[in-house]
Amino acid sequence: MSSIIQNSQVFNNEISFCRVYSIESKKLLEERFLAHRISYFIEWQDKSFFQKLFDRSGNKIVCTFRINRSDAPKARELCQGIEGIKFKDNGDLDLENRIRRRSEAVKEKEDTSSDMDVPKIKVEEISGSDSE
Repeated sequence: MSSIIQNSQVFNNEISFCRVYSIESKKLLEERFLAHRISYFIEWQDKSFFQKLFDRSGNKIVCTFRINRSDAPKARELCQGIEGIKFKDNGDLDLENRIRRRSEAVKEKEDTSSDMDVPKIKVEEISGSDSE
């Protein structure tokens, strides 16, 4: 009996979705993601010396939200109206019309090239009277 879990396979569908620059925006985005069951991971960036020196209010942050690739269109809709968010460029988010890998595009072209007219092979019957 074979094992279901195979160690050589890696499934990484996580993408950097957006960067958030204020605590209020982060809290609001977290609430919306939790309400709509979108799992996320927050990656914190360290502030430089000058950012620490000139940030007197203390409510400015820099963090990146990482989510699953399949949740990106829904998450983009949920982020409408929240200020202090900068979206990352993840290419085409449309899953049905996504940009395909070259190997998939080549296979598709080979399948469409079968519309060519191939001449039929002519088969002649040999009569058995020649062998006598």
